[in-house]
Amino acid sequence: MRADKLVYLLLQLAPQGFFALIGRNPNDAERYEFKSVELKETAFRIDGIFAPKSDEDELYFVEAQFQRDETFYARFFAEIFLYLKQYPAKRWKAIALYPSRSVEQKDLAGYEGLLSFAGIQRIYLDEMPESESVSVGLFRLLAESERTAGEAARKLVAKASPAEINLIEQILSYKFKTLTRKEIREMLQIQEELLKDTAFYREAYEEGRAEGEARGELKGKLATVPLLRQLGLSDERIARELGLSLADVQSVPKSND
Repeated sequence: MRADKLVYLLLQLAPQGFFALIGRNPNDAERYEFKSVELKETAFRIDGIFAPKSDEDELYFVEAQFQRDETFYARFFAEIFLYLKQYPAKRWKAIALYPSRSVEQKDLAGYEGLLSFAGIQRIYLDEMPESESVSVGLFRLLAESERTAGEAARKLVAKASPAEINLIEQILSYKFKTLTRKEIREMLQIQEELLKDTAFYREAYEEGRAEGEARGELKGKLATVPLLRQLGLSDERIARELGLSLADVQSVPKSND
């Protein structure tokens, strides 16, 4: 999996980390829906948008750039303004996520004014301070070198949920492409009980969702609700994702954890 795809996975499954990165309360993630939008009559598709559920909040455009691209800002701003033309928004901000400054486009001629706009924020993950938040740590882990990634990942595992451990494994699989999943788990020193939990959640998600999509049965879809909650999705978001009523989702008892 490419690094930018991992970023969008984190934005979907651990949005609290993104809101902490931009200086907002992590709980504000509940006020947004993360989605991708294809712009009409163009070849553009914006993969990272946090659309507010209330007009009181800003719309966020998020772009992850993990390789040097000297046309990045031309594309980024073109996508933003095409979106605003088709879907007007009075309040918006744009966030560019980089692993480090070295990856950013070097030639900024013609973009200085836009980049100085308060609504544009550039985040360099390797410069972010350490945080007690696992969701923030997941983003920082993407920017860790191979030399430091193992230790950083083990620190995260010590306080991570089973679902978050699964994300840590995926990030390390990207960084250490020659290692098997078993070798990565050995690197993380995951205890057997946590390993079982991680496998359980992953298999329950894949099997339950597949059953729900293939059969369209209520039982199959409801089986995925506890895991989707564990991944941080609200009941409203789960209902939209699975095509269920909110009442059906809320009929599934919540864990006491």
